[in-house]
Amino acid sequence: MIPTWFAYALVTALVYAAIALLAKVVSGTEIDDPITLTIYSCIPFYAVYIAAGLLLEPTTLSASAVTDPTPLSAALTAMGFGVVSTAGYGIYYWGLVSGDVSRFVPALALETIFVLVLGFVLLGESFPTGVYAGVLLVVFGALFISYEHGSGSIRGTVGPSTIGVALAAAAAFAVLNTGMKVLTTEFGTLEVLFWISVGGLVSIAAIAPFREGSRFPPTGGRDDVFARRLSKGISLLIVGGLLNALALLTFVQALETGPVSLATAITKLDVLLVFVGSLALSKLTPELLAEQFDPFTLVQKGTASLLILVGCALIQFAAT
Repeated sequence: MIPTWFAYALVTALVYAAIALLAKVVSGTEIDDPITLTIYSCIPFYAVYIAAGLLLEPTTLSASAVTDPTPLSAALTAMGFGVVSTAGYGIYYWGLVSGDVSRFVPALALETIFVLVLGFVLLGESFPTGVYAGVLLVVFGALFISYEHGSGSIRGTVGPSTIGVALAAAAAFAVLNTGMKVLTTEFGTLEVLFWISVGGLVSIAAIAPFREGSRFPPTGGRDDVFARRLSKGISLLIVGGLLNALALLTFVQALETGPVSLATAITKLDVLLVFVGSLALSKLTPELLAEQFDPFTLVQKGTASLLILVGCALIQFAAT
């Protein structure tokens, strides 16, 4: 029988893949400023959990904020993780704007390494050798997908910008994920998400003045047409933000019932899902998403995706 945490982590991977594809379509056709993407994507899911916390658990939240010193310090810590969340998403959207979604998202599997180290150091998590082998397969497969084959040469590279931005985003998300795992010992799921969202919303307000305009010109020189296009892009980002609210909930549920290292590794299945989705969009609607899929790339990404699947299966069976 599939463990509950595994099912939650798998749902999280599905939603993360949908969010990445939505954001890439918007950044490639309309809004290319990472801060603007972060604002419109993060506000919806922060607002969802703030509203849910106030409506469903007002008494608990009031007690933790006023009467009990321990939850107060934990609440402030959670708000700090909310700032980390916004920073992570800002770096994430920077990577999406500057590169191919089918290469950047896989490189984010480096998060697994950070989480494994943090889980060991802070939480004392340790697992059978097979689990670590599975994690390594997931990471290797994700990096192999990011390997760019040089035109007319057998040489290839993973661009420094891809790796650098992915490392920064992965580190931020690893800190956030491990922090959420720690906070589940102090709070319930909704409380954790409430306080993280409060900190996240405050940090959104802080970065809002620094957003820039888009490089995409108005279509046909008509402001009303551009406004309609902008509205569509913002609507997609809001949908992505609401999906993120669902993903954050399912991921916290996975953390409550399973180890942070394994739950994070399973969410890396979004690498395979993003590859399939970007391939389909590139072939069916190239005006929305156009990425390179030559024969070498197809074989490369197919092989890497298989490695990721094998790694996730190894994690699943070795941990049981």
